[in-house]
Amino acid sequence: MFEPNFTYTDAIVNRLVEITSARDAVVNAYMVPKWEVSLRRDALLRSAHASTSIEGNPLSLEEVSELAQGREVMATRLAKQEVLNYLEVLEGIEDYLEEGTVTEETVLRLHNDVSKEVLDDPRNEGRYRKVRVYVGNSVTGEVIFMPPPPGHVEGLMADLIEWLASEAAASMNPVLV
Repeated sequence: MFEPNFTYTDAIVNRLVEITSARDAVVNAYMVPKWEVSLRRDALLRSAHASTSIEGNPLSLEEVSELAQGREVMATRLAKQEVLNYLEVLEGIEDYLEEGTVTEETVLRLHNDVSKEVLDDPRNEGRYRKVRVYVGNSVTGEVIFMPPPPGHVEGLMADLIEWLASEAAASMNPVLV
């Protein structure tokens, strides 16, 4: 089974307390409905931008916002499609959980919907990868991170999914999970 590899430090505990306090303040605050919609939309746009940019998507936060509003931006079809997929998934994220449980089907469905019309081979949408990949600096060519080899991905995901359903995960602060 998956084992989280971290140690609680004073810095982590302090950040968790800050996050919990901020969350409580937001949950208990009166929010003008118009502002709430605006804040949720901003969070959605920032999440889609951050998630796609770490994958190498060149769109700026402003371009992601324009695209989300149905406006045209100067970018490749793939860059735009990747962002649109993320936005669609994030907007309906609650629909992916079956009784609050993450399953292999959940993971593969998320992958399918995020990678729709983006991958070189559409047969890879919603499937574990079969090729070696790396995370690198496109300018220098420096390899920053080597993800596990393809033959390990399915087993590692099974371990993670099993752990997510465990008492250990349930008892951990959700920010860390």
